[in-house]
Amino acid sequence: MFQEMPVSAALAQPFDTQSFPDAALFLGVGDASSVELGNSACVLQCRSVPWLLIDCGHDTLSRYEQVFPDSLPSAVFITHLHYDHIGGLEQLYFKAALSGHQVRLYVPVFLVQQLCAMLRYTKLAETKVDVWHTFILHPVSESFWHLGVKLWTYPVRHHAPNSAFALHIPSIVFYSGDTRPIPELLTHVSSDGEVILHDCAVKGNPSHSGIEDLKREYSHSQLNRLWAYHYHSEQDRNAFVQAGLKYARAMQPIQLANNCQNLPL
Repeated sequence: MFQEMPVSAALAQPFDTQSFPDAALFLGVGDASSVELGNSACVLQCRSVPWLLIDCGHDTLSRYEQVFPDSLPSAVFITHLHYDHIGGLEQLYFKAALSGHQVRLYVPVFLVQQLCAMLRYTKLAETKVDVWHTFILHPVSESFWHLGVKLWTYPVRHHAPNSAFALHIPSIVFYSGDTRPIPELLTHVSSDGEVILHDCAVKGNPSHSGIEDLKREYSHSQLNRLWAYHYHSEQDRNAFVQAGLKYARAMQPIQLANNCQNLPL
């Protein structure tokens, strides 16, 4: 007989329909090979309560439970399908299924078929249900609504076309996901002072941005609003400081736009 995990009722649905996130809390900020920094995943928060989890890597749930004990995320946006960003979905499924908790998965439509294939054998052996009885799959095209707020998503530059996606709440936050620089996108859609949370290591490669890439491609205004994440080690932070870039640290909230409570829907 399985023992149900307690899920805090206070975290289940604490918002009215016009609550916007006011902080971003990274649970981990590292790249795929960085154990010490944790898998990059971010909780958008409203009044210190989880609003939306972005990605769910191998260690994301254990880190989530350190901050929000006895609770599970109710909604997750998936940026792309590398395992350091979705490796915790199976664990989330088992914990949610055993506690009778449903989780809404916001997944860009280009990723849906492959994600379904990756999770097709995920189920509880003792029951006649599969993963989609616990995960509420919400395919996303250009935009979607979450808790009364409209969010936008855009393809970014990572390995192959339409393989990775950014998340955007206008006037509040732009979350790049894993990407090369995307100046044409940021210049076009981000013009209202959003905080920019951007993939950046010390050195770039064909899938990820580096410090010199960002300095070359982005304006001073954009760089001033930018926080780097998805780097390799604590030593990399010295390079960010020398370059004049801010960087995210795990478990330290980043405040988002101050006008987040009064934006039109």
